[in-house]
Amino acid sequence: MTTNDTHAHTGALSWHPEALDEILSNDGGRPVLFTNARIVTMDPLIGTMTGADILFVGDLIVGVGPGIITAAQDDNAIVVDCTGTTIVPAVVDTVALAGGRGRRSEYVATLTPGNNTDFLVVPDALAADVSSAVATLVSHPEQVRALVAAGRPVRWSGTEIPGGPTPPPRPASPPLRT
Repeated sequence: MTTNDTHAHTGALSWHPEALDEILSNDGGRPVLFTNARIVTMDPLIGTMTGADILFVGDLIVGVGPGIITAAQDDNAIVVDCTGTTIVPAVVDTVALAGGRGRRSEYVATLTPGNNTDFLVVPDALAADVSSAVATLVSHPEQVRALVAAGRPVRWSGTEIPGGPTPPPRPASPPLRT
């Protein structure tokens, strides 16, 4: 199977299965590079980059920017081509995103070196901004290419990773009154 085959019986896209296998078998010492993506860093000085790369080792981001792929290949990095996708922080303050704070919240994660490797990869068409990318995760998780938490995939190619962490159970909600 190639890295982006479509399964005939389900129509689901198989997004880089070889890279997933390598990342899951990685002991955390081998660098991982997501390359050629639109990256919304949420850092006001860096901003949003297109055709950019994010390099991490274990749960730590070590580089963000264009052209990192040349150095990463020298380090035998696991490379995931993210053409046509947007990468956004997976840990966000929804109140800050909605403009409910007078200043930028220190609780909005940024995709910058030295920060945790918690990010979401979604198709460009579903990620006009961080809010729409996060909404895709919540409402259409099958469209998510990857959700990486602490350097480990927890969702890949639209499905949860078997044997990965399980989300806490949601409490039952009372029915809405009309």
